[in-house]
Amino acid sequence: MAKRNRGTLKNYFRQGAMPSAEHFSDLIDSSVNKIEEGFDKTPEQGLKIAALDTHARLMTFYRDSDPSRALWSVSLQPDSDLLRINRHTGDGQDTLTDAAPLLTLTPDGRAGINTTTPRHALDVNGVIGAQGRVGAQWADRLPADGEWHDLTPQLEGCQAFEVVAGVGIRHSGRYALIHAIVLNTCAPSGFLFNFFNRKNRISAHHAYYHSRADKLTLRWLRDDTPADGHDGIRPYRLQIRTHTSYGDGIVIRYHLTRLWHDAYMHNSQLPTDEE
Repeated sequence: MAKRNRGTLKNYFRQGAMPSAEHFSDLIDSSVNKIEEGFDKTPEQGLKIAALDTHARLMTFYRDSDPSRALWSVSLQPDSDLLRINRHTGDGQDTLTDAAPLLTLTPDGRAGINTTTPRHALDVNGVIGAQGRVGAQWADRLPADGEWHDLTPQLEGCQAFEVVAGVGIRHSGRYALIHAIVLNTCAPSGFLFNFFNRKNRISAHHAYYHSRADKLTLRWLRDDTPADGHDGIRPYRLQIRTHTSYGDGIVIRYHLTRLWHDAYMHNSQLPTDEE
């Protein structure tokens, strides 16, 4: 049996015609069957689509109704439930396994661009072009009052951040910017053991307009080890301040980007079967 267009089907059942069993079969095959076609629509769930076979596509997009020249497709991987948006060559020669995945979404909330195995919340296998980049802010307001204020919550282990911060008063000539890479490995302390803080570096670049007194400064502050802890737990925080007060109502603006994500170097330990 075959699927027919509307004009052909109407011709089968025009006034005075005698439709045959084959014509009725064509009518049935040309209609949508929710079970066999694999999709349905309900008010609660909207459009529901199910793959008809283990490696079948959910959707395929064509130009000019040419079924031999697929341009894009959406597929659901049977072994991992990955949802992929694939691009095709459009020459009609590639299969689902040949398709290049442009976007991959995982059940645990990861997204990959040009990769089938995203390892992070957003994993891009390519070059990123952007007009700007902004980190995060842990504290809402940091007064520019010349006092030390926490840039981070309490930290442990090995940490690395990029810091960009600024403060100023418009038309006053008092402006300051700082860009720094800050590193810390378990907060080494002691005058001789960590001579001049050489073991937990803060590499900063400064810019200011009027006076050095307007500059911003960063430091690592070692917290006390918890009473129920041991010497291996050495908490610390990153702090910032202005050299002098900018007056009431002036705050430090900053962006903080984490550069290291393995505080106690767990990933440096190879699995037993790889040693």
